[in-house]
Amino acid sequence: MDGLLGRRLNWVSLAALAAFSLHQLVLAFGLYFLLLDSFLDTLCTVPVVLGLPSMLARRIWPRLVLSWGLVALFTLALSLAFEWIIPSFDTRFTRDPWDALAYALGAAIWRFAEPHSL
Repeated sequence: MDGLLGRRLNWVSLAALAAFSLHQLVLAFGLYFLLLDSFLDTLCTVPVVLGLPSMLARRIWPRLVLSWGLVALFTLALSLAFEWIIPSFDTRFTRDPWDALAYALGAAIWRFAEPHSL
């Protein structure tokens, strides 16, 4: 896998982007699936939001790897913002602790797939 792009790619991030995009397309056609609609986007959030910029940054800094601590801090901030703070003043958002778990699961899956040493 050390071809043209080498270990700079994280297939979990690319798969999460594809799953998120496909889910949005399915929703646009008016098709709904309870579990997917509830958790797929939150599961894909961290791999997309951290993964895609990380892959681009590794084109410049090949040894870049986000630490577990940074990923956990980002996931905690994301969970607090979207599952606690924003729902307190915006009725379009709902507090759902299961979403926080989905953010954490997506973050863990993505971080395990990140390159550890280049």
